[in-house]
Amino acid sequence: MIETKEGLFEIIKDDSNSFVVADFDNRFIPYLRKYEFIVGDYSQGLLRLKGFNKDSAKYIPDYINEYCALDHQYYILRNPNFDINYREEEEEN
Repeated sequence: MIETKEGLFEIIKDDSNSFVVADFDNRFIPYLRKYEFIVGDYSQGLLRLKGFNKDSAKYIPDYINEYCALDHQYYILRNPNFDINYREEEEEN
């Protein structure tokens, strides 16, 4: 488990030790709280984050192969505290 500003996350895979807590903290947006899995990949030096739920997690390899840059660094995190019902309006109230 790794501690971030958003709580604890389990590292499922970390290709080339690419996970950097500070980068993740800076790029994480509340919308991602509703996903159980988060893929982080670096493209042209910028971190991109993409969320997946349990049903769509089987498409993570396809996402990595089709949407991530060739020879890129990436990681897959599991959020044990995800809230599938999270809505951004909750944040505003």
